[in-house]
Amino acid sequence: MSHYCDSLLVTCEDFRLHQRKDGRNYLLDFIKQLKMDCDIITRAGGIKDLIHYNKKEFRDSLERDIMVSLNLHNSHTIILLNHEDCGAYSNFSFSSREEELQQHYNDLKEAKKILSSQYPNKKIELYFAELLPNTKDEFIIKKIN
Repeated sequence: MSHYCDSLLVTCEDFRLHQRKDGRNYLLDFIKQLKMDCDIITRAGGIKDLIHYNKKEFRDSLERDIMVSLNLHNSHTIILLNHEDCGAYSNFSFSSREEELQQHYNDLKEAKKILSSQYPNKKIELYFAELLPNTKDEFIIKKIN
């Protein structure tokens, strides 16, 4: 049985973005701002396995999850959301914050290219959660062009 859902959100599983014991939930607040129903796929590193995968199975698994969601719910929009200080990106050993942000922006854009070729009729939006200055777990989510 199929149900319509506005969008599919692919994001990181990092607990700092999800429900916190103090009530913060950046992901929920973000979805409310979008004013869309969202299927949510959470993976370590968000879209990282589409771009930098050590094992083909990782990429295949993420692509399968995306395909299943889109086939079941006929979402018109795919939303890709990565975040700063992501543990799945720790293997990059960034020399600066700017280098880290640029890697994420490039990866998000590359993931958009990949998914656009697979799903040409879907709108794809890119977002990035930046840490607020002098914090380790407070984010602001910004749209990437």
